Amino acid sequence: MPVFHTKTIESILEPVAQQISHLVIMHEEGEVDGKAIPDLTAPVAAVQAAVSNLVRVGKETVQTTEDAIMRRDMPPAFIKVETACTKLVQAAQMLKGDPYSVQARDYLIDGSRGILSGTSDLLLTFDEAEVRKIIRVCKGILEYLTVAEVVESMEDLITYTKNLGPGMTKMAKMIDERQQELTHQEHRVMLVNSMNTVKELLPVLISGIKIFVTTRTSQGKGVEEALKNRNFTVEKMSAEINEIIRVLQLTSWDEDAWASKDTEAMKRALAQIDSKMAQAKNWLRDPHAQPGDPGEQAIRQILDEAGKVGELCTGKERRDIVGTAKTLGQLTEQVSELRARGQGASPVAMQKAQQLSQGLDVLTGKVENAARKLEAMTGSKQAIAKRIDGAQSWLADPHGGPEGEENIRALLGEARKIADLSEDPKEREDILRSMGEIAGLTAKLSELKRAGKGDTPEARAKAVANTRPTKAAVHLEGKMEQAQRWMDNPSLDDSGVGQTALRGLVAEGRRLANALPASQRQGLLGKCEEVEHLMAQLAELAARGDGDGPQARAVAQQLQDTLKELKGKMQEAMTQEVSDIFSDTTTPVKLLAVAATAPPDAANREQVFEERAANFENHAGRLGATAEKAAAVGTANKSTVEGIQAAVKSARDLTPQVVSAARILLKNPGNQAAYEHFETMKNQWIDNVEKMTGDTLLSDFVQNLTGCIRSIRPTNDRHAFKCNLLVLVLCFLVNKKFNACMEMCLCVFLQVCERIPTISTQLKILSTVKATMLGRTNISEEESEQATEMLVHNAQNLMQSVKETVREAEAASIKIRMDAGFTLRWVRKTPWYQ
Repeated sequence: MPVFHTKTIESILEPVAQQISHLVIMHEEGEVDGKAIPDLTAPVAAVQAAVSNLVRVGKETVQTTEDAIMRRDMPPAFIKVETACTKLVQAAQMLKGDPYSVQARDYLIDGSRGILSGTSDLLLTFDEAEVRKIIRVCKGILEYLTVAEVVESMEDLITYTKNLGPGMTKMAKMIDERQQELTHQEHRVMLVNSMNTVKELLPVLISGIKIFVTTRTSQGKGVEEALKNRNFTVEKMSAEINEIIRVLQLTSWDEDAWASKDTEAMKRALAQIDSKMAQAKNWLRDPHAQPGDPGEQAIRQILDEAGKVGELCTGKERRDIVGTAKTLGQLTEQVSELRARGQGASPVAMQKAQQLSQGLDVLTGKVENAARKLEAMTGSKQAIAKRIDGAQSWLADPHGGPEGEENIRALLGEARKIADLSEDPKEREDILRSMGEIAGLTAKLSELKRAGKGDTPEARAKAVANTRPTKAAVHLEGKMEQAQRWMDNPSLDDSGVGQTALRGLVAEGRRLANALPASQRQGLLGKCEEVEHLMAQLAELAARGDGDGPQARAVAQQLQDTLKELKGKMQEAMTQEVSDIFSDTTTPVKLLAVAATAPPDAANREQVFEERAANFENHAGRLGATAEKAAAVGTANKSTVEGIQAAVKSARDLTPQVVSAARILLKNPGNQAAYEHFETMKNQWIDNVEKMTGDTLLSDFVQNLTGCIRSIRPTNDRHAFKCNLLVLVLCFLVNKKFNACMEMCLCVFLQVCERIPTISTQLKILSTVKATMLGRTNISEEESEQATEMLVHNAQNLMQSVKETVREAEAASIKIRMDAGFTLRWVRKTPWYQ
């Protein structure tokens, strides 16, 4: 199948597809209307010349390239294109003698399809070779990052910086050129974000190495903390470069069915494990290697990554991976302790090192197996998602044809794959039981439809029983909507989704109440209990068959009113927590800086530092927890929530590094390198926290903040000050966001507009490919299904892009009204495409 993930490939394939589509139309006119095909000698000669030129350039490239994979993959593509071109020439010659020749028409279609497919293969092989060039540069940087572990003098640091700089510049330039070439906006964003992170971390890395070198050479204190800072930055940069390598190899993007984040997290963990394994094995093989060396750090990183994978698994598999990682961690401690005592070459130490080495291999195998299973399960879930709409349409249509039944059979096949992969016997049994029920209902419904009884009450009951249940919502607004649907019609069987949403809201309310003062806690808990009581009443009435009666309607109305009050109290509680925590985010880190720079003769210097370090860590933890709660309780969209979660994770990772940098400064008073390093780490932490708090405060949850603040009646000057301070912070953030609003709107609007012509071109190419397969007997069923699937998905992506363009255009046309009486509006300018 053709691929067009770069603008170059697309620009070459598009005119080829255009010409082939004309040939297909002429072929169909001859087949259906009996028209003679005109003389094609001239256009086919032009195609032959273009193909010959492409093959010649390809062969010259193969002769000079050192890429063994390219030398292997190019010849089959050459043969494919040349064979197709020969068929096309033969077809033109035969049609010149007999414009009605059936064999010539077959040659015409087969040759056209072969040229399009072969040209795509050639271009893809070229493109893959270019990607491998970039990956080689990225891997070179990855390897050179590990050299940071042996930099022990300022001369080494100068040499290291001089060597690293050009490589980083080259990688950044290649990534920038590559992202501009890509047609998938999502891939471009991922590459740019990862590359920007690497650029931001580069000065942090140099600062970390510098402070390590200065403390080590001056026999100063804090070498261990400096080592942690340096290793942390190296790991972060390595992870981002590995992510760049992964994204570079992607060639497709489905708007609706992208692989789950768990699968991608497992792949990243596997890449990290693979990159650290050789270093870990070298440390284990050397009985004289010291504890704390990079090799031991590599082992601990491998175990950490394996633990992350284990947390993503379930049941026995999770226990197995997590338990193995824990056991190997204990074994690592034993080996390290023996080597610290100088007994690394003893038989016991050698045996334990061998056991640890073998255990790492076993653990890696388990992690790889878990990743394969999760990827297979994700594939099955995506296949189900692609067919579910067709199945639902068939269930809703009383006169639906057999294709809907085929969709359901395919769904059941994918469900069986998921059941086979499940480690939980109960879960497997539930899936198989549901499959049996669905298969039985589908068979009966098919019989009724074939008998012309698809619109009878019995058939409608079968269709409703076969309908997919709604998945429980995660965030506040989603739960409110699901609860509202159930309250509007409690007699309708929604598989318990509405009541589950209500219970989730109550649980969230109680969790928020636990953090409130006693005076406010009782009010929120009382509303939670009232909602629970009314829900139980309504559920009981529905179970008795009185869900549509006057009593049920009265209870439902009372429940709706109480639920609104609960939502208001939850938002009020969350607003108060945000105002308490976010009103001052940087004072603890500033106090930590003051403690770290205290004069050596200051009283209780170290004790004060430890207290302020603990306060800073506690404050950072509260910031992250509050941001996560605000994201969960609020109505923020998915991208905003993910941004908050990423910023929280980054801030949590940086917090201990800031403390380590501060401790280095404390132990080395007056050291300029230590001061500069601490400032670098501190500023990076502040930047992350500002992003985290800014996204949280400006999420959809805080759109209702004005009303919540008005409802708060400050009882003293302290509360009034906090409330006013929060409003000032919000005003600053809103002003900052709106200053960038014009640029952001333009950027997003251009991106969605750009996707329409891009996907339209791709749809045209895929339509041509599919057209060359119609009625052909020499096409495999798998190839035909793949072409159809790609065509359908591309059409869906095009429709989604059109919807997004309409939405963004509507957003750009909104008039902003102000209390002062002024009105701001967007004025249409000349469109970008004219």
